[in-house]
Amino acid sequence: MSDEVVSPPYGRLADIYDFVMRHVDYRAWADYVEAAFARHGADPAHVLDMACGTGTMALELSRRGYDVTGADASEAMLAVACRKAGAAGLAIPFHIADLRGAEGLPSFDAAICLYDSMNYMLSAEEMAQALGQVRPLVRQGGLFVFDVCTEANSIRYFRDMTEREAGEGFAYVRHSFYRDGIQTNDFTIRFQASGESVREVHRQRIYPVRTVLEAVAASDFTLLGAYDGFTFNTASEESDRVHFVLRPKDGRRET
Repeated sequence: MSDEVVSPPYGRLADIYDFVMRHVDYRAWADYVEAAFARHGADPAHVLDMACGTGTMALELSRRGYDVTGADASEAMLAVACRKAGAAGLAIPFHIADLRGAEGLPSFDAAICLYDSMNYMLSAEEMAQALGQVRPLVRQGGLFVFDVCTEANSIRYFRDMTEREAGEGFAYVRHSFYRDGIQTNDFTIRFQASGESVREVHRQRIYPVRTVLEAVAASDFTLLGAYDGFTFNTASEESDRVHFVLRPKDGRRET
């Protein structure tokens, strides 16, 4: 057996990410995003999928007629996204861009940032920085939709959880645990062909809903709604997931 290799987040997990996330109903999530657009009077043509990962949501929105651009900080995840878009015959541009440094992208009618991506901002300062980076990317009158995973979710499902799964050519063990506001997902992946064993550790900051609301209030966005899960009911600290819908404040110029 080879020695264990330590990979940065989404380095080698990219190879099996779609298998790990196969339980996620991206079509239903896209339905919710479209419902949020409609609820707040938006009819975007050009949509930025920030932290797009392997591009599953970007592909789904593209199939629905949106002109989608994807951006992510992981080259490995984007490589998978590009392959998937090519195989589907979809012309989706993908860019390397971090939530804390998204310079160089044009502006869009709407931006989305889904599936806990904002939880990777490990401090309130990083969250404020991310909101500041996204703001110029959303045209006046447009929307920014993002979600966060909550402490209630971490305590209910990931306080101390171990998952073992196997797919074609690999097996992995995931140990998830929650301590002092940090959700940790510790993956060990075994690739059978090479005998390689890879470890990736992912850490997310789990914010109280009120902290996210404070960050939004201090940003150049206006809060339109903070919603419980995949509903349009008002979120609370007991929500498992919260979607925030924001609109740019007046007086800022887009590129």
